[in-house]
Parts: sequence; C-alpha cells; structure tokens
Amino acid sequence: MTNDLLIDMKTILLASGGAIDQLSAIDADVADVIKQYGPPPDRSLPANFDTLARAIVGQQISRAAATSIWNRMEANGVSEVDVIATKSPDDLAELGLSRRKAEYIIGIADEIVSKRIDLHELATLDGQAVQDRLVQIRGIGAWTADNFRLFALGDMDAWPVNDIALQEGMKRLKKLSHRPKAPEMETLGEAWRPYRGAGALVLWHLYGIVVRKATISDI
Repeated sequence: MTNDLLIDMKTILLASGGAIDQLSAIDADVADVIKQYGPPPDRSLPANFDTLARAIVGQQISRAAATSIWNRMEANGVSEVDVIATKSPDDLAELGLSRRKAEYIIGIADEIVSKRIDLHELATLDGQAVQDRLVQIRGIGAWTADNFRLFALGDMDAWPVNDIALQEGMKRLKKLSHRPKAPEMETLGEAWRPYRGAGALVLWHLYGIVVRKATISDI
C-alpha cells in the first residue's frame, strides 16, 4: 500500500523530555535499566494492513515460521490488502495459514477495503477508542490491538499485560519472586501512566538482554 502512516516513535520515545525520560523520572528502576543497557530501540511499524495481518500470522507460532508463511504469501502475490479481500480461506490455507487465521486476515482486509475502518484515522483517536474499535474486528484481541497502538500509532500508554515477555521483564525489573499475571501487571503499571507503552518497550528490552541473552546490537 502507498501513503502508509509511519509515526516518528523515535522522537516520541527517545527525544530529550520524551517518554523514556518521563518514565525514568517516575521509576528509579527504569532509570537504572536505561543507565545500564541504554534505551530500547525504535521498533515502530507502519499503521497499515501488513502490520495487522502479520500480527495475526504470527500468533502462537515462532517468528521463523511466521516469516516463512508471509514470504510465501508475498511470493504468490497474496499479501496486498485488495488482493486478500478477494480470496477465500482455502486460498490462504494453501499458503500455510490455518483456516481460522485465513478467515481473520480476509475479514481485516474487507474492513479496510470497504472503508469500514481507516487505519490512518485511528491515529486521531484516544487509546481506549482505538482499542475498542480494533477488538470489534474478528481475530483482533487485546494483545494485538495494544501492540498496534504502541508500534504503529506510537501510543506511549498502550499496555499489553498478557505478554509473557513483559511479565518476565517486570519480574526482573521489580525483583519479584514470581512472574506477575495480567491483573498484577495492571496494578504495577498504574504508576507508569501515561507512559506504560514506553515501560513495555523497556521491559522487552530488558527481557531481550537478560533472559534471551541477546546483545544490545541484536535487539
């Protein structure tokens, strides 16, 4: 697609006085992580169909498997929104998608092509309104909506509390004896408002380095 919306997350997140500075001022543990490991990288994504569709493809499978399926879709000319909107679930299943994921992706494509949703327009709404609109679409749950808000719309208060890596990152950050579940993550995140999305990026950063043992250059 052309004219994809791409939010300047780097400025929102990393500029002097940006979300990371604000969050570091709120939470000394976050400030310590930034001092030790540096700020999280810019992980912004375009606010387009590809970003939503690839999130659906990647649900409950490895990143390598998801990339392989998407590459197969691209190689067969079945990755553009206007093309997918014309396909049947069987067409996409032939390329490696489960029937349910195929139905989800076709449904999202139809929402966009029919103009029932304008992804660019979502950037003008507040976070909860975006969340409410996205989860109305079959196949888009809270986790996918939160991630779209954060990575595609630059919403620095998006907070995907069900993400296991975030939960493990919070355990390490706060030196907890257990991995906090979603309700506790909600409570722990309250102090970070309106920068919970920036906090999520810090937790993923910490998880990548401490748990996955990635180097900073790998992330």
